[in-house]
Amino acid sequence: MSVIVTVIYPKTETSTFDLDYYMKTHMPLVQEKWGPHGLKNWTVTKLDESAGYSMQALIWFESKEAWAKAGEAEGPTIMGDVPNFSSEKPLLVFGEEVKRVV
Repeated sequence: MSVIVTVIYPKTETSTFDLDYYMKTHMPLVQEKWGPHGLKNWTVTKLDESAGYSMQALIWFESKEAWAKAGEAEGPTIMGDVPNFSSEKPLLVFGEEVKRVV
């Protein structure tokens, strides 16, 4: 079963988030670095900021093992890019997909 990694960025009174950089530079970097490690696809959602978060990325991996290997191999590079577009550290949670209806 696929693993879905949810990445959400906090929204505060002083936080900043550069969506243009995120879409044109960061997410292509994610694709480039994690693609060879089992990244299947990803989506980006602009959240209702009243919930305390501004952006969300959902990232699908082939398996929990693929996610672990991707994080080990390229996690520092991916996370090292965060200050280039966000003043806040993201929250990452992951879990196994149970069912998908399309």
